[in-house]
Amino acid sequence: MKLLKRFTILLIVLITIFFFNTSCFAATDQFRAFMTWDYENNPYHENVNNAVSHGVWTFQKLGYINAIGTNNYTNTNDKNYLLNEWIRISGNNYGFYIYAHGNSSGFTLENGNSSKFVSSSDISGNWHLVFLDSCSCLATDTFGRAFKTLGYSNRATLGWYMDIAHVASEEWWTHFYPVAGTTNIRSACLTAADQSQNKTPIRMYGDTSWYGWAW
Repeated sequence: MKLLKRFTILLIVLITIFFFNTSCFAATDQFRAFMTWDYENNPYHENVNNAVSHGVWTFQKLGYINAIGTNNYTNTNDKNYLLNEWIRISGNNYGFYIYAHGNSSGFTLENGNSSKFVSSSDISGNWHLVFLDSCSCLATDTFGRAFKTLGYSNRATLGWYMDIAHVASEEWWTHFYPVAGTTNIRSACLTAADQSQNKTPIRMYGDTSWYGWAW
């Protein structure tokens, strides 16, 4: 009887461990994409939407599972929602994309509102693939370190190191999407930049030999 009881307890423990590990693993290849409300009625909304859509398609192409459904992204200006529902959730591996106004210190969910500003100190977790589609966010390696992609294998933070026009971001993404995953991320980024007529100041912090595939 005691042996059966011990076996039952052991079985429950093993099932619990398996479920926990499986649940965590299921989240490792997820990503979420965001666009701020600043672009809802913006004259360049169509360009922005096209850039964001290509960003979403690229993550999906690389094997990341869209956490809110295939081809979807979230429009928000809610900083608490962004941080607590994605950036600060527990786990080790994430994919993250955002289109927002930004500068060398961070990006904002509402232009001109300091309470909506997201800096490197707001970031936690150990990320795999990140793209900050925001002006000058990658002027320094601050976000590469915050997302823990700099100095790690199979991880990368990408974005712009100077100001970029909406039409330029859109154009770059249309060139990047076809080559993403066919070569290492650095080469794919430079290929897209070379093919773009507009100025596309792309930069990455992470593993330059990595192809970007979800793992």
